[in-house]
Amino acid sequence: METIPKSDCVKVGFVQKPHGIHGELVIRFEEQYYETLEECPTLFLEIDNLLVPFFISEEGLRFKSGEAVITNLEWIDSDKKAKAICGLSVFVAQEDVIEFEDEMSPNALVGYQLFDETLGLIGEITEVNDFSGNVLLSVVYQGKEAMVPLNEDLIVRLDEDLREIELQIPEGLFNLDDE
Repeated sequence: METIPKSDCVKVGFVQKPHGIHGELVIRFEEQYYETLEECPTLFLEIDNLLVPFFISEEGLRFKSGEAVITNLEWIDSDKKAKAICGLSVFVAQEDVIEFEDEMSPNALVGYQLFDETLGLIGEITEVNDFSGNVLLSVVYQGKEAMVPLNEDLIVRLDEDLREIELQIPEGLFNLDDE
């Protein structure tokens, strides 16, 4: 069995659970490795303190969120085999890691103050949801939870030091007349 030294790899997450009955797996990972996983052909699972390579099948990866992915690994083709590797740590080769560029992950916006260019302060962003590439920010506005779409074209201002983001929020999203 071929292995790779741990010193040549980076832990990115773990196998959380099976998905379905044909060997698909849910892998939880740290959000900073999102781009790495998109491009990486091989994952290493830690089995008996050794890193064993597993190739991602042709179907590739289906991202559920910024921190979870569904995948098929070659040789894992049944629910029984998938259950057997649950809980194992997942690594990638150090050379395959894609460093974050200046681009900020939407999940980093949790805790930021959200402003609208017309209404002013809306509230603190409590959660970021990614629904198949449609990013929605959860915020409590006037005592009610609201989901605000996030799109690069809507960003008016982003201040990382002050932890503030100002958006051009679509008209009517915060209808004040229906209270």
